[in-house]
Amino acid sequence: MLVDDWEQNQTQRDRMEQFARLLGSCQRQVFLFALGMLHNTADAEEVLQETNMVLWRKFNQYQPDTDFAKWARQVAYYEVLKFLERRRSNEIVLTASAVEHLAAESHRQADLADMRRDALQKCLQKLRDEDRRLLTLRYQEGEPTGEAAKLLGRSVQGVRKSLHRIRMALLGCIERTLAAEQR
Repeated sequence: MLVDDWEQNQTQRDRMEQFARLLGSCQRQVFLFALGMLHNTADAEEVLQETNMVLWRKFNQYQPDTDFAKWARQVAYYEVLKFLERRRSNEIVLTASAVEHLAAESHRQADLADMRRDALQKCLQKLRDEDRRLLTLRYQEGEPTGEAAKLLGRSVQGVRKSLHRIRMALLGCIERTLAAEQR
């Protein structure tokens, strides 16, 4: 009996960890999705919290081989509708068709952001090692440009020029990658 309890607790912990990882990976997306429909940070945060609770309650319905972020945005869509319905009695709110339009646009923007992020990852891999190191120092590790220059033994102006060149190269690469995927 004790082994069964331990296994059941371990399964529950594993389930909670999986949920936390999936939820953490898409919180910003879901918040921005709700914000795109509500245009109010406080309202979007409230909807995000409600969405998180619904996602947890319905996590056993989530199909592991599907896109969790997309599922979370769909739940958020219904939570926005509920939120607007609750507010309807107190003030003028958007019509259901307007919310549907905003939701469709938010989905499109989220999908585009995902595509751009994927393209950026591909483009980063094409950079020279020294350019990737500079980007890592400046953006991932958060070093100021002057500090990055010291660590690399380069001038501040040289690092600024390199960062500009790298950003422009990445922008061009992302645009070319997206254009190629559209064909």
